Amino acid sequence: MKFILINSVLVIFCHLNVMGQIYNYQEDVKTKSIWESTIVKANSSKVFTEIEGPGIIKKLWLTTFPSNDKENIELAKNVIINIYWENSESAAVSVPLADFFCQPLKLQAIENHFFHSTNNQLLFASTIPMPFRKTARLEVKNSLDKEFELFFGIDIESKVIEKDAMYLHTYWQNSIDLSADEPFLILPELNGKGRYLGTHLSLYQRNPFKNWPWYTRPVTIFLDSKSNNQKPSLYIKTLDDFFGSAWWDREDEHNTYTYQYIGRPLVETDKHNNLKIVLYRYHIQEPLWFKESIKIEIGKNWNWGNQKIESGNWTTTSFLYLNEPSNEFNLKGKY
Repeated sequence: MKFILINSVLVIFCHLNVMGQIYNYQEDVKTKSIWESTIVKANSSKVFTEIEGPGIIKKLWLTTFPSNDKENIELAKNVIINIYWENSESAAVSVPLADFFCQPLKLQAIENHFFHSTNNQLLFASTIPMPFRKTARLEVKNSLDKEFELFFGIDIESKVIEKDAMYLHTYWQNSIDLSADEPFLILPELNGKGRYLGTHLSLYQRNPFKNWPWYTRPVTIFLDSKSNNQKPSLYIKTLDDFFGSAWWDREDEHNTYTYQYIGRPLVETDKHNNLKIVLYRYHIQEPLWFKESIKIEIGKNWNWGNQKIESGNWTTTSFLYLNEPSNEFNLKGKY
């Protein structure tokens, strides 16, 4: 795209191969939308849709009848969404609803590049592109002792998928009472070929202090290098840098912010001075490609004077594309 100023008038020249995609007719593409509902029994799993390919899931929208705030977040944390590609027996995506849709500690209105919700009433929407060739199977697993009605909307583009198109995968991990001298594994070492897309992180931190010393942890990223005998491909000294910010310890007020690729949509401190915080980052403009392997880890806290950093509950959801429809991951941890 070019910008030229002519007599104080801004003239914009757009390359047709970028902007033309919006209005150019595509002969071999068909749009399909599914709008239905189903009852999900207590303590059971329910496949709510199966889609024949090839195609791309362009939007996924889910909701159910809301209750009070406590019961709403309980449902969102105890219902897992599973997505299977190409009749695989193992789910490529397996994450609690709240964590997948970037509302891991509190249901709230949010908008970023991939996820949005207009209120705090159990509304979840994603626009992450999810290509598949033969079949896509979407399922929810209900761990609650009560049933609920799931309403869902799915928009699909039926089209031939490019040869190098990859499958969406997730890895969910949490650690209760993680001490300051313990590392946290965002993504274990995975052998394969793909692209790391982004991270959701939620933290319940006891006694966070005003200058937030808990965030002085490095992030190491290994791309196509074994973590046990090679230097990391990327080393980011603190979490604020990794999540696209800086100098959290010097902020007068720890406010929320949400942008397309980075955000801090939740910052709350309760009456006992415990912090709830949610962060996200998507690697769109600086993609992380790997041909053989990948691993991402949050390291131990490095020394911060005389402040005693207490333990916290850490949870992350990793999003990545892989060239295979199934992976070696399983849902880890428990609430």
